[in-house]
Amino acid sequence: MNKSIKIVSLLVVFMSFFACDNDDDSAQNDALSARYTYIREASQGQITFINTSENADSYVWDFGDGTTSIIKNPEKTFTQTGEYTVKLTAKNSQTGTEDSFSSIISIFVFQGGLITNGNFESGTSPWTFGVTNAIAPSLLVTEGGNTFFSINVAAAGNPFDVNLSHKGINMIQGKTYRLTFDAWSNVNRTIVVGIGLSNDPWTNQVVTRNLTNSVQNFSIDLLANFTNNNSRVIFDLGAAIGRVNIDNVTLNELP
Repeated sequence: MNKSIKIVSLLVVFMSFFACDNDDDSAQNDALSARYTYIREASQGQITFINTSENADSYVWDFGDGTTSIIKNPEKTFTQTGEYTVKLTAKNSQTGTEDSFSSIISIFVFQGGLITNGNFESGTSPWTFGVTNAIAPSLLVTEGGNTFFSINVAAAGNPFDVNLSHKGINMIQGKTYRLTFDAWSNVNRTIVVGIGLSNDPWTNQVVTRNLTNSVQNFSIDLLANFTNNNSRVIFDLGAAIGRVNIDNVTLNELP
């Protein structure tokens, strides 16, 4: 009789231990956790967030720029360059528990000032050859998610024989304008860049810059010697052979 009691007692202890162990595993598997990853989309500043939280049924996003969302997998477009702390708070309404996760996301948003589509990410408009001819879409190249203007000058001639322009800009005589851009070539060569009128007498302020096969960022201050609301930015590329690549063009009036 005593032997039977001992066996039963041991069985009860074993079952109790096993039941406790299962409860611990279950509690661990049901633990609430907040997590996310994200994807940078092709459009500047646009991020798609992928919610990887576990055992949650509601979510609150704080994007660090004063905006929020309760969508599980939101798409967010940031409008300013900067570093943003994005916080996700995940909640479980049945247990009343919540957890938070945050990370810092670096955002770069190109701003062209007086230039529209200076990074060529929105196609060819309003850029032209000369002042009237549309640019073929084939002259835009996309590499590694970045789009830029690229043309191969096969024969050397006058600088203005191959001209890239952005017209429709209001400029005032006596004002100084800062023109910035990235440019590079497959050979060492020069280009002429500046600002000027889009019509006769073609008054302009231009300078010559040297290109190499390394990407260079140029910053040029130009004093306008004309007043016109249809002024333009000028890239004269025809004086030498070789491929010319241009990207991230900005123009700003200096105080």
